[in-house]
Amino acid sequence: MLHIEGPKIHEHRLSLVPEVIRFTCHLCGLLDDRFPYVCNLCDLSFHKDCGESTPEINYSSHPKHPLKCLTRIPSVDVNCAKNPPPFTLVHPKAHAHPLILMPQRSFVCNACGMDDDPNPYVCPQCNFMIHRNCIDIPRIIKINRHVHRISYNHCLDVGEWRCGVCRKEIKWTCGAYSCSECPDFAIHLRCATKFGIWDGIEHESISEDTLEVKSYEVIEEGVIKHFSHEEHTLKLKEESDGNDEYMLCKACTYPIFSSPFYYCMECDDFILHQKCAYLPKKKIDPFFKMLMTLRPFDDVLLCDACKNYSQGFIYVSDNKEIYLDVRCGSISEPFVHESHPLHSLYINYSARDSFCSACGDRETMVLSCDECGFVLGIKCSILPKMVKHKYDKAHFLFLCYGEQTSDRYWCEICEEVLDPEKWFYSCNHCGITFHVKCTLGDFTWIETRGETSVGNSRYRYCIPNNRINRPVCDGCDSRCEFPTIYKLYGDTLCSLQCLQRKF
Repeated sequence: MLHIEGPKIHEHRLSLVPEVIRFTCHLCGLLDDRFPYVCNLCDLSFHKDCGESTPEINYSSHPKHPLKCLTRIPSVDVNCAKNPPPFTLVHPKAHAHPLILMPQRSFVCNACGMDDDPNPYVCPQCNFMIHRNCIDIPRIIKINRHVHRISYNHCLDVGEWRCGVCRKEIKWTCGAYSCSECPDFAIHLRCATKFGIWDGIEHESISEDTLEVKSYEVIEEGVIKHFSHEEHTLKLKEESDGNDEYMLCKACTYPIFSSPFYYCMECDDFILHQKCAYLPKKKIDPFFKMLMTLRPFDDVLLCDACKNYSQGFIYVSDNKEIYLDVRCGSISEPFVHESHPLHSLYINYSARDSFCSACGDRETMVLSCDECGFVLGIKCSILPKMVKHKYDKAHFLFLCYGEQTSDRYWCEICEEVLDPEKWFYSCNHCGITFHVKCTLGDFTWIETRGETSVGNSRYRYCIPNNRINRPVCDGCDSRCEFPTIYKLYGDTLCSLQCLQRKF
């Protein structure tokens, strides 16, 4: 059809443009690429169906009078006018009775507790009102702000409730999401389902067992069989003796110290921290929201979250693109850290750089507090609370979370000034202080070995920096100060910076 004669929507004849051009429809306002119909007198363009549309409609949200289409005042949503909401709805999950559209009235939605849309669906016999968008909400979901699945409830128990996301009040008489495992945890409907919080998956038909898979089987009290060591059983030891500080956990490669641990009843060298033994074999990771599988890994790997090189067990995504060490893989939200006990922390991918409150470094992926602006870099969030160092062999060093003081602090290792407002390590008995970097170095999560115990096929490994004469780093040409030295293709490297400079 070349012309629309006497269109009802416009006073002049509309003519077809016989070529695909880019135009904005004067009626619906959509930018499009197709064959438009134009008014040559007014220089206006229309879609074919818009040009043929009727100027008046009867609309369910305003049943008393017809609505007229005004092409000069773009105040009517044409798409809503073409697809008006149904006058009645039956949705048993939202409400037991049929719901009737009763537009243009102030109300508070019983599902979300908000009053921002004056067009409710109503059940008169129950005095129940709900937004159209709240009728088909997901019933069971998994969000990145809580370790368990949460379920929608039409009302909460009587009491004062605070949302686990925005921290604002939840009206207990309205609907909200809550956790069956954590009786004090609840979230506003809109906070739980907004982008960046919810993964968009409805879990009502998904078994909870498929989300996290255990990595061990209980044989009897205190005895388990772990998937990584299936040939023998592991026995729990609650208390450590003096020699346990020299035993390394196979999962995290960190010393046992005073932590409870499982040891193999047949082998002398297979040990797991209790918390490492209980890590799930499969889980959704908190950073990239992907299904991850726990695997033993003997080689050295760069973690995609903290950017540390590590050894031991790792979490691997199904597509083999994301790798997390067990420390980052075990992080869950809300995250609670001893340095910030009053508020929970949540993973935040900042569009602008943030500065870690622990070390002052610029970071893009952090754990942050919604309440007070506290920011913690991923690398600092997994720092060990207690360490041993050759400069104080008689005592443990403990992580200190900064101090407000005018006193001058010095690092016992590098003998340079230490900023007490940043995190550092200290001995409670001797009062001496250490930089975090000087205490741990960059390779603390890699198992150290004597060079004589490393086979010829090993081209990257760590050795302890315990010689009388410290070796010279091939990256910075300085004597290595840190507790471990990284050997790569025969080169000696003292830090990540030197590793990046050299390779």
